[in-house]
Amino acid sequence: MVRQLSNQRVLIVGLDGADWDVLRPLAAAGRLPNLTAWLRESAPVPLPSTAPPMSFPAWSSFATGLEPGEHGLFDFTQKLPGRYRLRFVNAADRAGETLWHRVARAGRDVLVLGVPASFPTEADVTGLVVPGFDAPVSSGSDPRSASDPILYERVARLAGPWMRPVLDEDARASGWHECAVATLLEQVDRKTGFALEALRQLREAGREPALMAVVFSESDTVAHHYWRDHDPASPRHDASASALRRGAVTAVYERLDAAAGALREAFGDDALAILLSDHGQGGASRRVVHLNRRLAECGLLRRRRAGGSDLAAQRARNLALRALPPRARQAVFRRLRGSAARLESAARFGGFDWSASAAFSEEANTQPGVWINVRGREADGAVAPADYERARRDVIDALLDWKLPAAVGLAGGDPVVARALPREAVHRGPFVARAPDVVVELALEGGYAHSLVPTPWSDATARAIRTLGDGELAGGRGRGMNGTHRPRGIWLVAGGSRASRAEPPASIAEVGSVVLGVLGAEADAAAPDPPQAAPYTAEEEARVAARLRALGYLE
Repeated sequence: MVRQLSNQRVLIVGLDGADWDVLRPLAAAGRLPNLTAWLRESAPVPLPSTAPPMSFPAWSSFATGLEPGEHGLFDFTQKLPGRYRLRFVNAADRAGETLWHRVARAGRDVLVLGVPASFPTEADVTGLVVPGFDAPVSSGSDPRSASDPILYERVARLAGPWMRPVLDEDARASGWHECAVATLLEQVDRKTGFALEALRQLREAGREPALMAVVFSESDTVAHHYWRDHDPASPRHDASASALRRGAVTAVYERLDAAAGALREAFGDDALAILLSDHGQGGASRRVVHLNRRLAECGLLRRRRAGGSDLAAQRARNLALRALPPRARQAVFRRLRGSAARLESAARFGGFDWSASAAFSEEANTQPGVWINVRGREADGAVAPADYERARRDVIDALLDWKLPAAVGLAGGDPVVARALPREAVHRGPFVARAPDVVVELALEGGYAHSLVPTPWSDATARAIRTLGDGELAGGRGRGMNGTHRPRGIWLVAGGSRASRAEPPASIAEVGSVVLGVLGAEADAAAPDPPQAAPYTAEEEARVAARLRALGYLE
């Protein structure tokens, strides 16, 4: 049971990937008037993210109050137990009850828009929940994905859909960076309009939300694509960038500042207003690294001599990514191999000689890690269970001994990997086995992060570390994004009572308990998980896969 809530209300404005290194200078320069007003009410603090500091695990921890090992989501994909296969995951794969479901169980309405990893929504939430970018999207957010399809349709008729995937973030098209800024600004405006209209309609029906949470992804997108233009010290900086590109990050943050002000004004200054992000953001170095190539160089991974099937899968996948429009991409993913996950699995894991391989990596920049190829656990395991710890230590030693080579304009000898730890040293909880056996954190080079990208096995001369050429610095597939995630997000509060603003959360997993405390609710530890729907269908999986690749999260 959850005890009756107080009359206090909470507004949460989530800026995916927002970082104080961006916000503070802009506020000091007078570019963010609403944030500046919030800053006069309380001090800003960093908000530690999850490991890894990525959207799916971090927003899931925000939603449930659990760490990744406790709720079970570490990335957009999950390696299937005992198989060299991946599948795309969603909220149906996550344990724990969401913050908004707890509020709804206490008899109050909620308005929750755009939180990643919230598809499928709980059917018995009162108010309106609309999932984030992980919801299957074609021409616009599907009302069936919302907790209240009828209310969603009423709002969308006046404000337009919550989300419309009009921006292909592959960023390869000529002039993409010049055109995308206007699209991002339009997305912020449309989402703000949707949120305000949804709030208005709930109130007209006599339903005042106790909790309103709106997450904007545009702060993350603009940082991934324009960090090198925003940051003149970036090793990927383009001095010839147009004023539009150089001002892209500022323009999007200004628009988000206006959105936060409009939402707070509409919700009411008497409510507690929280500004937060799921992780921070920083710049990328000029280096890309290949974990599987490093394992191969150290004798821990072996390729088959004739590994053409995986190369064919990679070519088919890349064709769908680069040469086809969105609808055709989805059709290719559905028809070539039966599912997007099957195609992705063949591209990542095909061509390995499992009988002679002690370890392997998914080579996912969203979750750097290494799996031990244990006999009896994996389909074709080569490492005896008794040798598991020795093999894991060999992998850790190989990664920690990895050093950067000298390159033109770049130093050498610095470590490639900052940390390589057994998964149980990083995670706790019933789902630790879903994480790779070795959790990897790449080192920074002069404050800029390396990008983990899949090994180009078709190039026999490719080494485990590559320095990007001048024509590759904008980022994209095989080159990493020019803006990358950092482990600390933002936390700022305004309004409410002094008591409700006393203690900031120690991490993003503690946000829910802070909010419930403000609302006067405490959930019984025995409260059941909300009912969950089925995992993605093949068609939904294809749409989500195409969307994640367009966002740059999947190679």
